[in-house]
Parts: sequence; C-alpha cells; structure tokens
Amino acid sequence: MRRNPIDSSLSLIQEYPVNISLSLIFSYPSKPLIDILQNPRTPFVDKALSESQWNIEFEDIYIPLFEFLLQQQIKVSVTVTGHFLDIASKKHPKMIEIMNKMITKNLLYIIPDAYWGSSYLSMYYFDWWQDEIAGTIERIQEYLDIQVNSVFIPLIYRQLPLEKLITKYHIHQFISSISETRGGQSSMKLKAFRRFHGGKVTWIKDIENEDIQISWYSNRYSFDLMNIKSHKDMQIMTKSVALEIALIATKAQITTVQSKKSPTIRIQEERNWSRYPNLDKAIFRLWEYSTYMLGKEHAEIDTIDDDPLMRNLFYSMNKDFLYYLGYEHYSKKYIMPFTSPYEAFIHIQNTIIQLEILLKERES
Repeated sequence: MRRNPIDSSLSLIQEYPVNISLSLIFSYPSKPLIDILQNPRTPFVDKALSESQWNIEFEDIYIPLFEFLLQQQIKVSVTVTGHFLDIASKKHPKMIEIMNKMITKNLLYIIPDAYWGSSYLSMYYFDWWQDEIAGTIERIQEYLDIQVNSVFIPLIYRQLPLEKLITKYHIHQFISSISETRGGQSSMKLKAFRRFHGGKVTWIKDIENEDIQISWYSNRYSFDLMNIKSHKDMQIMTKSVALEIALIATKAQITTVQSKKSPTIRIQEERNWSRYPNLDKAIFRLWEYSTYMLGKEHAEIDTIDDDPLMRNLFYSMNKDFLYYLGYEHYSKKYIMPFTSPYEAFIHIQNTIIQLEILLKERES
C-alpha cells in the first residue's frame, strides 16, 4: 500500500500549499419549505434531485478541475469524504483514475474527513466522528491504495479520545484551517497535548513521547468549491477557480516561503465556538441535539444510506451547509436552494422536528 507522498524536508503546507475540500451538497429540499413545515412527515431531502446534482458537479466541476491540475502538474492536498469516494467509484470512475494518477506523480496529498462530511461531530460526539473517519480511511485504502497519517478536524481542543486515533489508525497529524493570512504548523509530544483528569492510563503511557503534528491552512489557500456549485455558470466558474488554484499553488512553491512554525501552540482546553457567527453556532446546537436523540446505535456507516431518518440527518449535517448561512452568498450570481440564511436555518430546525416525530413513532 502506498503512503501519502510528502518530501520529509518540507512541511505539508509548504509542499502542498493549497487545500481543496471534496464533499457533496446534501441540502436540496424536497418541497417548498412552507409545505414541509405544514407536514413534518414530508421527506426533508429530495434524494433524486441531490443525485442528479452530484452528477452535474462531477462532470462540470470535479473532473475538469482535477484534469487541469494534473495536466499543469499542480500540487494540492484534498480533504475528502468517504461518501464522495463511494459515489465517484460507482458512477464516475474517471475521477478516481485522475486522483490515482496525481498520487503517482506526487501531486496529491490525501486528508480524510468524516465519511458524510459531518466533521463538526468532533465537537460534541467524538466517538461517532471517529467512526466516520474510519469509514473514510477504509475507502481511501480501497480506491486509492493510500495509507494515511493525517485527519481533518475543524476545531482542535484537548480531549482524550483524539489520542485513540494515534494508537488505532496511526494518525500523527491533525489538519485544520484558520482565518489568518498564512498557514502554519507545530509539533509537540503527545504528553504535552493530553488533557485527562483521572488515573493512570497504560495505553497512553506507552505512546506519550510520540510526536504529533498540527498543521493549519489559511482560508485564503482553502477551496471548498461551494462558489462554483451555486454559480449560475458552473463551467466558467470552474475554469476561473482552477486558474486561481494553479496561480496560488505555483507562486507559493516558487517563493518557498517558510510556513509559520512555533515550538508551542495554544490548544484550547474546551471546545470554543467564538470564531463562528451566531447562526453557525445555533446550527451546531441543533446538530448536537439531533445526535443526542439518535444515539450511538444508529451510527453504523454502512446502514445510514438505507435509513431515511439517518440519511436526512447526515445530508443536512454536511459541513458545506454552513455556506448557506452567509449573507454574502445571496446575490444574482448564485442559485441557492433557500431565499435567505434564516430559511436555511429553519430548514435544519424542521429536520429536527421530523427526527423527534419519527423517533417517537419508532418507540411506540
């Protein structure tokens, strides 16, 4: 099995200066919102519409974009979900072929995200998030023959379960993004990262001197492709973003500016949502409540897509959904499934109502 290609003399941010998020949009309403509110049993997501849209995105965005990066020999990292890889393998194998060619040429560094893109689970249901990471790692091994050593996590804070990724999956690098002008990295011993109030834990003692890396991409160098997906002319926008990625990545590699290094980095003791807008934080609380209702027994990755209840939840929990909460995205250039950020928020509230109703029906 191949390892993630990286030059040991360079940091991840130096060698792969641009990160692209490969996810899917799951939030296509089945009917106008007012109809759904009047009848909470109405399906929350139109799966046929969603799948049709995914096909368009592969043909008009993902495949052309990565073909261009391959032809121009542009080095990038990708944060990829297991579900994206499953859809690509079954319906768009050309995408998998392009990714494998880029890996062979050391043009692509693979970073696993939660299987359904619901990476914010790591803030409030860590074991469930870890199961989703495991699902993506399995798909990466199956389709790309890559042994990963890093994971994407949106918010890093001290918690004991994070250390289990090191022992179970040999993860030694945690990657996130920040709203600063430059990316950076830090390295520390596992025992310096630990937050544990309790007695001796032998499995931690055995690995407490192992090094872990924390790397963060600047938002300027992170592309989630949502501006393309919601643009009225996706093909033209894809060309524009492809050129922008190529320009930024090439310039960064030519200048070889050292990424910001620090012998220490301040890791939050508890989760901190202060950098998120109020609507985002309200959505997190709804997602947290919904996962609390569902419980761990519903989290089996292979059965979620067969369960309408779980599928609706995870289609809405995808991190790309936060794009719909930004006022600046509602303009004539973009086609949005909602009329405003507030309607997007109500859309999530409605699925929580559906969850409560359906769970009560199951109990009875």
